[in-house]
Amino acid sequence: MKNSIFVVLLFWVFTLQVKATEYLVETTTDFENALKKVNPGDIIIWKEGNYSDIKIDFTPLLNGTSEKPIFLKAQKAGSVKFSGNSQLFIGGDYLVVEGFLFEGNCTLETNQNVIDFKSKDKKKGEANHCRLTNCAIINYSLTEESDKKNYYVNLIGTYNEVDNCTFEGKLNAGPTLVIEYKQENGYVPGSDFAPSSFHHIHHNYFGYRTFSSNGGEQIRVGTSTTSFSHGFNIVEYNYFEDERIEAEIISNKSWDNIYRFNTFYGNDGAMVIRHGQKCFVYGNYINGKSGRNRSGGIRIINPNNTVFNNYIENIEGGKGNSKFPISIMDGLVDSPLNGYYPADNAIVAYNTVVNSYGPAIKLGVVNKDVKTPKIAPTNVIVVGNTIINSIGDNDSPFELTDNNTTFTIKDNFFTNGKTTEPGFSSIKLNQIPFNNKFYEVKTKIDSTVSDEINQRLSIHNIKLNDSEITIFNPNWILKKKDVGVSWIKNK
Repeated sequence: MKNSIFVVLLFWVFTLQVKATEYLVETTTDFENALKKVNPGDIIIWKEGNYSDIKIDFTPLLNGTSEKPIFLKAQKAGSVKFSGNSQLFIGGDYLVVEGFLFEGNCTLETNQNVIDFKSKDKKKGEANHCRLTNCAIINYSLTEESDKKNYYVNLIGTYNEVDNCTFEGKLNAGPTLVIEYKQENGYVPGSDFAPSSFHHIHHNYFGYRTFSSNGGEQIRVGTSTTSFSHGFNIVEYNYFEDERIEAEIISNKSWDNIYRFNTFYGNDGAMVIRHGQKCFVYGNYINGKSGRNRSGGIRIINPNNTVFNNYIENIEGGKGNSKFPISIMDGLVDSPLNGYYPADNAIVAYNTVVNSYGPAIKLGVVNKDVKTPKIAPTNVIVVGNTIINSIGDNDSPFELTDNNTTFTIKDNFFTNGKTTEPGFSSIKLNQIPFNNKFYEVKTKIDSTVSDEINQRLSIHNIKLNDSEITIFNPNWILKKKDVGVSWIKNK
């Protein structure tokens, strides 16, 4: 009996020791006082209400830990609303922000980001192992169609996570979400000495946004200056909808990133590997149907990138906008960092392109706006792709536009149009089975190609089986209810 009482007392003492402390705040003074007191595992709760011109610098004196992060939560998700020149800064380790809304009248100045993964005090540094979840930024632009630039979210530091958030209504210059690499004093542009960031961006909703010139991407990963940095970022299970005018929905500008299982619907841009090498684009669903005749699919620039098993349909950009379902680009001789490197060693395999303006796959694409000498890509592999119902004036499943390109092409299928390439075989549409309205051709598995894909993926400790490489799974396609904040009804 005594032993039982002793065990109960120990459990009671232990429970008292580990119980998190909660701090309810509603002013910046309350919040700053709480920051001085919080310990790992504690929770700061911001009281429900509408707040204007609030600067929140979530940089506590102590950091959280992997087992016990420090939380900053809305008292009720979606019911703590910030406007005016409000901003949120996240600085430290193992911090979690949850449930906030930025919406309405925005009076921020240019280059003032809505959420920055760094302390407001530059001396205190960036965020590491921090998380932004179940938050929304909606119609919170500096000025409508303004050249004033800022970001909704600026990801700095390492191992940070943005998930189940909603972003829409951005109208001014600057991408919605940006990953920036740290450049120490003396950093040389184009070097690979910027540290890897290892961020994870997933299950977010990126809705309507527009900007009339360059700089209106939804996500940009890196810059031309840091484009040789090895990022190791993963962007997956996000839903992108109704991005207008800008040619790029996602603009990759660094090495070793993965873009997979995202859904793109009714956008004007494309998934673009703009700079950087050794990136992967696979398992994505891209539906370009919008009626604006601007949509693109996937555009590949720079060497050693891998694009496979994506399902692309209704791409309209071939109607005079020179955007195609899959574009593999020429480079520039002696290209500057912000120029174009040829897409050498690209693998384009086992993708499906349906009901899109052709040519479906265009190899050796030239940027006509650039007048300097071009250089063709070499050793490109085009294997196992299926082109169904190419449409438009050029309904070709494949077009080579630079005869200096060297490439391997085989075991591809198409249902209509003309091609003289021996690597494409014609097949009747009624011979192609489909699963849940998605066509599925049993392509011949080229073990050399699948082994090379897995060899390239091994740096991420990923190994895929043959079906994961060659057969698109309709379950990878997201619905709006699968992503974004939990508290917006009728998603």
